[in-house]
Amino acid sequence: MKYIIVKGARSSGKAETIHEVCRRLKPDVIRKVYFSESGKVSLEKVPSLSEANDGTYVITVRKKNVLVVSGAPTQQRKSITEIMESVQNLNLKPDFAIVAMRGLEKLKDFATSKELEKFGKCIYETKIWRIPSNKFNLTDEWNKRVSYLTAITLHNI
Repeated sequence: MKYIIVKGARSSGKAETIHEVCRRLKPDVIRKVYFSESGKVSLEKVPSLSEANDGTYVITVRKKNVLVVSGAPTQQRKSITEIMESVQNLNLKPDFAIVAMRGLEKLKDFATSKELEKFGKCIYETKIWRIPSNKFNLTDEWNKRVSYLTAITLHNI
């Protein structure tokens, strides 16, 4: 599996960036991965990305499964290994992944970059900063950021 890591501080726009990339990929199917308190994992179809929030999703683009971790593992309190194993236990093998990650993972036992290496190959890693504007999604910086990530994803699936 190939993957992209989007690093950034808290509230830097990681989830919003990843959601916009997903919108531009025009997925055929969107499924949210739910982790219950008891440890049970389930999938539920989501009608559109506008109803998606931070979390873990599996979207289908060009008949390929793309794992989308828009809420950083530290934010979800689930290691990327737990997330990957849970998705694989649902009989879904991601062909590609886009993973949000906090710039500094302060929680004990979290090493997202290192853990991801055992699941595949990082083809691109970027560090993003918050775009200081209420209309950030109308800026050139936003459009370039999202367009580039979308192009890399489409090229690799």
